[in-house]
Amino acid sequence: MKKIMILAGGNDQAALIKELKHHFNGDVETILLDMLSNVKAKPFADRFMQISTMDRDAVLKAAQEENIDYILTACGDQPLSTMAYVSAKMGLPCYLSEDDVRDLTNKIYMKRKMIENGIPTSKFHVIQNLDDYVNLDEFEWPLIVKPVDSNGSKGVKKVKRREDFRVLLKEAMSYSLSKKAIVEEFKAGEELSVDVYVEGSTAKILMVTTSKKIQENKDSFTILQSEYPPRIPYSETRIHEIVQKIVNAFELHDTPLLVQMITNGDDYNVVEFSARMGGGSKYHIIEVLTGVNIMGVYVDMVMGKRPSVSPEKKWNNALMCYVYCTPGIFSELSGFDEMCKEGLMHSYFTYKMPDSEIIKSTTSSDRVAGFLVVGNSQDDVENKLKRINDAVKVLDQNGRDIMRHDFFINS
Repeated sequence: MKKIMILAGGNDQAALIKELKHHFNGDVETILLDMLSNVKAKPFADRFMQISTMDRDAVLKAAQEENIDYILTACGDQPLSTMAYVSAKMGLPCYLSEDDVRDLTNKIYMKRKMIENGIPTSKFHVIQNLDDYVNLDEFEWPLIVKPVDSNGSKGVKKVKRREDFRVLLKEAMSYSLSKKAIVEEFKAGEELSVDVYVEGSTAKILMVTTSKKIQENKDSFTILQSEYPPRIPYSETRIHEIVQKIVNAFELHDTPLLVQMITNGDDYNVVEFSARMGGGSKYHIIEVLTGVNIMGVYVDMVMGKRPSVSPEKKWNNALMCYVYCTPGIFSELSGFDEMCKEGLMHSYFTYKMPDSEIIKSTTSSDRVAGFLVVGNSQDDVENKLKRINDAVKVLDQNGRDIMRHDFFINS
């Protein structure tokens, strides 16, 4: 029986555990690690240890004591470093080396390597400490400040005024594990999310979506919806050229790949990328829209197989919508099952545990739930979304609806 350690305890890791049990026909023991005791994936694992996935030495100690065969994660950047570190120390199979993870998750190394290899990206500068000021006159405003190594949109802010720069820079650095940040020029345009599987050393595009942001968060980049296909004109040929250039420059092979880029007419600029599946239930969206079970492909790949993917178009249009709330204590979702039964909602996911405190709606970790709407036209999907938004609720402990329904009106 194989013994596999799983890092992080969200919905995506629950899906990974299910896929591992299927792969091994149940003949596997899964040990889940997370810094929190009450997490979504916990009921699916055979055992649980309350250890931070970022405490590499504590994870290594636990892995050695358990004599594990593999250590894995899915759909998140920061645990990749621990996965590669423990695998290297114990001589375990791993599809990424520590250097690979550094280049793919640390924005300093990533940006430098992109520029060295002619991959289009914005001008940037590394800031090591608050007194290490770059000459801001070298840049076209507005600017973006971001941590060099953090998950999701935490600490990523647009800077419009010079007087705000230091405050937002300090915030970005606070989210960085290494306490460093980068400043880069803001690129206007639409953000595309490109989901890829690298088969051998060949990039195969699975899906291209538009990332729609919460409009009231003017200076941050909180994703509200992933829309398929993008409404804007774009060149899949040009996107594929850029993605393949990334694969070649970073010497990637047999791996999922998520690439985020900004497009504005014929101008394409890569924001960042990582050798993983996207979070926020992207593995599920990919399977529904293309027929590719990317989580199953991932498990086959890390277990030494050479899977092949052949994406097909299953639906003409889709929206993955993320649910945010006003401050309160999350208790339960209402109306979601009914929407699925009526065929208006394809599926949904709950990201918060009951009794979780909701404080804000500014980062992806603030999401309470997510739901997928599919259809054969843009109007079909938008009409379904309107009916869903009128019917569903997110209830607090007093039965009050705290869902931000307004986000989906004229979204």
